[in-house]
Amino acid sequence: MSANLRAKLGTLLDQFDETRHATQTRKDQAAADGALFIAQFLELRRAVLRPVFESVGSFLKERGRDFQIEEQEFEAQGAAKGTEASIALRITPAGMEKAAPADDNIWTLSFTTRHYNKTIGIRNGAVPYEGAGSKAAYPPARITTELVEEEVLKLMAALVKA
Repeated sequence: MSANLRAKLGTLLDQFDETRHATQTRKDQAAADGALFIAQFLELRRAVLRPVFESVGSFLKERGRDFQIEEQEFEAQGAAKGTEASIALRITPAGMEKAAPADDNIWTLSFTTRHYNKTIGIRNGAVPYEGAGSKAAYPPARITTELVEEEVLKLMAALVKA
């Protein structure tokens, strides 16, 4: 191999290695960011969402209603697939054992990760179109006790009107 070919080939291989290293660094950073986001959501679920849901549920029980809190863990299942983490409060009106399947989502308030853009989607079943698009996508820092309480009130206000 000539010295010229060796030098040019070496330069090209160095560029390839730099590109590969930069790509791997981006992948590693994306994985770390994703893990941090899920950890933030789990902490929000533990410290903010569940306590509000439990206190609302206790109050509902005092008033003859029932509730369930359902949680789903995040599961990565490969490229662009997986199950998002979530927590949902399902309300059972007085006199009903369980909401009819068609009404199940109407009586539900849920907070779900949107792993792809690191936001948390809020789905308020009584006002479903308010939860569509980026309007209901919040960064973890915006999910506060006050926001959760406002969403519970929206759910109940809409249900009272129904």
